Amino acid sequence: MEDAWRMLLNGQQAAMMLLYDAHYVGMFNYGVKLTGNRERASECITQVLLDLWDKRNTLPEVENVRAYLLTCIRHKLMAEMKADRRREQRHHAFEAGREQTEVAYEQLLISAQSDKVLKQRLEKALAKLAPRQLELLRLRYFEDRDYDEIALICNVTKRTVYNSIHDAIKILRAELSTDGEDYTYLYSIPLLVLFMLTLQ
Repeated sequence: MEDAWRMLLNGQQAAMMLLYDAHYVGMFNYGVKLTGNRERASECITQVLLDLWDKRNTLPEVENVRAYLLTCIRHKLMAEMKADRRREQRHHAFEAGREQTEVAYEQLLISAQSDKVLKQRLEKALAKLAPRQLELLRLRYFEDRDYDEIALICNVTKRTVYNSIHDAIKILRAELSTDGEDYTYLYSIPLLVLFMLTLQ
């Protein structure tokens, strides 16, 4: 497969299929051994090969292609798992924070009904979210589903659920903290989502 590597360095697309055919099983088994996750291992192989193609002009000469590819797989998976841990830590911190600051739904409803500016901001924030983000928020905070369940229901990865919910919460907080006035102290995000869904 050193020939395939030289083909890659020379910019020949056929090298990608040769490398895939020769090393997929080894890379896949190694990825599953590291993560225990077959889907992630498969996704990682595809991404590594795409990365190699993008960087083909700066890649080194390699004597042991298999060892080099396994090293790439390990680095990619380790980086992704580290990013997952950071995301989970952020979400755990968020969940802990919401338990400490949660207020009654009735209080939020009264606040929004008596404050036109707050209600307008809630509606504006709602309009900023994509339909998929609203659906994920509804499943997480209205139906109290965990991230694994949501990933299964929506046919997406758990990582996608994390990222989408995180981005949606950032949008909500940004919309509700403009013009120097911060209304977010009135409620937790879960209650906010619950109320916003009643506006639809």
